[in-house]
Amino acid sequence: GLLLAAVSTAAAMAPMDGDDLLVDLQLQQDPCPQVEDMVRSAVQAALRRNIQLTAGLLRIFFHDCFPQGCDASVLLAGERDVPPNGGSLQPEALQLIEDIRREVHGKCGGPKVSCADILALATRDAVVAAGLPFFPIPRGRMDSRAPAPDVLRNLPSPFASVDELLDLFRRKGLADPADLVALSGGHTVGKAGCGVIRGN
Repeated sequence: GLLLAAVSTAAAMAPMDGDDLLVDLQLQQDPCPQVEDMVRSAVQAALRRNIQLTAGLLRIFFHDCFPQGCDASVLLAGERDVPPNGGSLQPEALQLIEDIRREVHGKCGGPKVSCADILALATRDAVVAAGLPFFPIPRGRMDSRAPAPDVLRNLPSPFASVDELLDLFRRKGLADPADLVALSGGHTVGKAGCGVIRGN
């Protein structure tokens, strides 16, 4: 399905800092082995209260990963609040990530799991809860300390043509049109106003 491809493609979009080293270290000594259970439990409980969180998490995750990689920079005020993020990221989904972060850091003895990993895991768990098959997400992403630059230019516009979108995706290393289809199709969860739907 499109959602599965969207989340797994976004999760792999940017290499983790020190990729192989971090994954090897994680396998040798996991600093918080219970994190996946904590994230999954929190997401499932939240979805029972508000099913629209799946769409909200997908949007936040895409808006985080596309500009400069999956580094949780979208959670920083200087990126979260600027167009096109300001006003378009679901507040309840942002609060869910903060609640999970607080619980994970409290139970794991401090910030041993990055917000970037928490966001990736939560988004994966939301789409799995929507009926897609489980897929593993390796941990080890590092959180950015600064917002992504020029977010408006680095995120696809809803008014861009197919050629413009293909070019933007190519510049991000996603040359296969299937990447565009998967990541755009992942946005079909939830509702949209008719004004943003057009044929071409």
